[in-house]
Amino acid sequence: MSQTQDDLAFIDESDVAASTPRVSAWKVLIVDDDEQIHAVTRMVLHDFTFRDLPLEFLSAHSAAEGAALIAANPDIAVCFLDVVMETDHAGLDLAHDIRGKFKNPFMRIILRTGQPGQAPERRVIVEYDINDYKEKSELTAQKLFSTMVTALRSYKDIMTIEASRRGLEKIITSCAELFRIRAMEPFLSGLLLQLGSLLEVGVDAVMVSARQSHGSTQLSQMSVVGASGRFAALGGQSATELAADIQAQVADVINSRASRFRDRQSVIYFHSNPDRVTVLYMETDRRLVAVDHRLIELFCSNASIGLDLVQ
Repeated sequence: MSQTQDDLAFIDESDVAASTPRVSAWKVLIVDDDEQIHAVTRMVLHDFTFRDLPLEFLSAHSAAEGAALIAANPDIAVCFLDVVMETDHAGLDLAHDIRGKFKNPFMRIILRTGQPGQAPERRVIVEYDINDYKEKSELTAQKLFSTMVTALRSYKDIMTIEASRRGLEKIITSCAELFRIRAMEPFLSGLLLQLGSLLEVGVDAVMVSARQSHGSTQLSQMSVVGASGRFAALGGQSATELAADIQAQVADVINSRASRFRDRQSVIYFHSNPDRVTVLYMETDRRLVAVDHRLIELFCSNASIGLDLVQ
């Protein structure tokens, strides 16, 4: 089964989807003591993809097995959870443990039961913090597909918000650390290191800077004041030693005084000291997206205050 165009056209913030954990597949846990349920779920969703990623199925035939898999896989996106297994409320107990014992508010829990009288829908949804409740008899192929799309959209959005929250915490912490540094070289080294930590990526970066001359600055006047990764050997050299395509990108940012972002390249204009022009060119080992760009700009905006102090 493959999605229609409407199924895949989820908000133009498409980029923020990549803020979810860096995974190669969405993990889906099936907890049910009926092997046929596992087989049917896998069969119906075997070719399902969301945001260009397939599903990775994990199977447990009891609540105890499910708990073990959850402990080992905190990045499970969706859990299809049977109510009645070892006991009449084993699934409800596991749902409670997911939020409590395992402290996982992100996983989407879809409760499934063949005996709806065992767990009244309203009470279960309110008391057990589950995300959907389905009778097994109503989960046709189309409804199972729709349920999965809805669950993964919700999971993706929640993880995007969580990534932003973690990023903001790191900005606060890293800028506080940077402001303690009063020398240029360690400040710049720290800045490049903190950027990599903030984005959770490998970073190759070069920072060029120069005093403004009569309100304008040419690339030939700029020198490399900080470098990391593959650019490390360029420290102290002229910006004209950079590759031609990088020079062109840096020159564009200097002229426009606006940062530019590509998939794996970011060129940041530092709006700080009016007497100096500073630009950071950065390459990352993964594609950066909208939420990453916002975090970079926020971090650099705060870091520019410290940069003024050491220049």
